Amino acid sequence: MKIAFLVENWGEPWNEGYKNLARYILEMLKEHMKIEVLPGSKIGNSVIPLLTQYDLIHIFNYSVPLHRLILFIRIKNPIIKHVAKRELDVNVKSLIKTSMNMRLLWDAFITTTEVLAKELRRLAKNKPIFHLPPPIPTHYFIKLDRDKSREILGLKQDCIYIGYTGTLNKFRNLEVLLKAVKPIINDRADVKLLLALTNVSRKEFMLLKKLLLDYGLKPSQVVFVKTDDVRLIYSSLDALVYPAKREGSVEPPLTILEAMSSETIVVVYRNVITSRLIIDGFNGFLFSDSKDLNRILQCLISNRLNSEDIAKNARETITKYYDFSNLRRSYIETYERTVSELTYN
Repeated sequence: MKIAFLVENWGEPWNEGYKNLARYILEMLKEHMKIEVLPGSKIGNSVIPLLTQYDLIHIFNYSVPLHRLILFIRIKNPIIKHVAKRELDVNVKSLIKTSMNMRLLWDAFITTTEVLAKELRRLAKNKPIFHLPPPIPTHYFIKLDRDKSREILGLKQDCIYIGYTGTLNKFRNLEVLLKAVKPIINDRADVKLLLALTNVSRKEFMLLKKLLLDYGLKPSQVVFVKTDDVRLIYSSLDALVYPAKREGSVEPPLTILEAMSSETIVVVYRNVITSRLIIDGFNGFLFSDSKDLNRILQCLISNRLNSEDIAKNARETITKYYDFSNLRRSYIETYERTVSELTYN
């Protein structure tokens, strides 16, 4: 079987949910199937004729404007679409376009959670929907030496770091984190807020700096780090906070899955997705508001919780449900079933 992965762009920075999802699936399957990545941003419309060469087309984040629509309709090869949350929760104009694409272009769908599959059914009626969790390269996302990681990042060994990593958009709620950490940082000089931001424009960064000042956080209390190896960040943190009410792309968020695989303590906004991943106090923590988050962080930094056991439980959760070895067969069978049913029906 020959498969094409269609993505909007392919290359650095490697910090976008859709792109990393495609990378991880490719890494998991490349020794078992013939897969070629076709980035739309480089190939443009010339990619369309190439698609007839493949048994299956797996589309991740790929724009289909009107001038491509007719070309895609002509493609007879089975096309399977990975669906993100943001495609199911858009304005009316975008929703009409999304619904039309789902009915006309895509033959089957993959969602990363059962919740997304349920939400998708209102737009993709009578079409196959597969639920396949995102595979995580647990052999790569491992716990690194904390002292060495901090040394590489230029962090202090005797400080406590509460971290956030990711972009800034409407799906994130950074103000909840700032409100929760402010009294802790003001009370303890050894506690710092670590921000590892990705894909943030200059305008967004300036707004963030203003927001930090509005919350009374001094420059000495906030640390900005940047690295190509996110494992250094995970291994340096005492806690990683993820304040998004719902992720816009991949759910559960890859950041959380990667961090848990790296034995990092995660504190995540409680929602229908994260409540199925995290058992509160066992493999991570869930919070509902800034007061809740503040309470959890206070317990963590005062060593009132067995962080070592929680970190190990987090790692075990990811290796059990998201490791390549546990998901490879499900992905291969989904591809084979899609080709078999859609090619000969």
